[in-house]
Amino acid sequence: MTIFFTSDHHFGHYNVIKYCNRPFTSAQQMDEIMILKWNETVLPDDEVFYLGDFAMHPSMVSKILPRLNGRKYLIMGNHDRCFKGNSDRWKLHYTDAGFESLMREKQIEIADQSVLLHHFPYQNPNDPDQRYFDHRPKDDGGWLLHGHVHNRWKIKDKQINVSVEVWDYKPVPLTEIENIIYLSTAQVK
Repeated sequence: MTIFFTSDHHFGHYNVIKYCNRPFTSAQQMDEIMILKWNETVLPDDEVFYLGDFAMHPSMVSKILPRLNGRKYLIMGNHDRCFKGNSDRWKLHYTDAGFESLMREKQIEIADQSVLLHHFPYQNPNDPDQRYFDHRPKDDGGWLLHGHVHNRWKIKDKQINVSVEVWDYKPVPLTEIENIIYLSTAQVK
């Protein structure tokens, strides 16, 4: 079993193609290629931590999620209908579609380091994008895996962006994240 991380597929969202300069001509083409890349990468027994913004419309969750390999855990993003937390109905919709659990964040250990899984990058008062500022975690100096920023950066200080645009539209294996953390930690010493 392998563990993977990914975010921000925005299944069914045509406008994300132009917003993020994705190499697709239609939402349907984008969805099918991303499903193919996911299933070429993730085996049925693997685990995937999904760091938010799965689909723009809830109907796409039940159409796409069952087609994807692996056991999937959702760290809710601002475009996931269950993010607002105002209805158990939406949470049930996501778990019925196949997410094992829904969380705001999760702390795990990678490469002997404590790592926070969250949809958003750290709070930064100098960031020109201040949307959802109060939902962003405070920078405690630890490692953070996140999405939300799409193709703005891949690695920034101790933040690793797992948005699909910077990882060839495939989930990122734990070994790749471990290598980034090990190399960074070794350079500091």
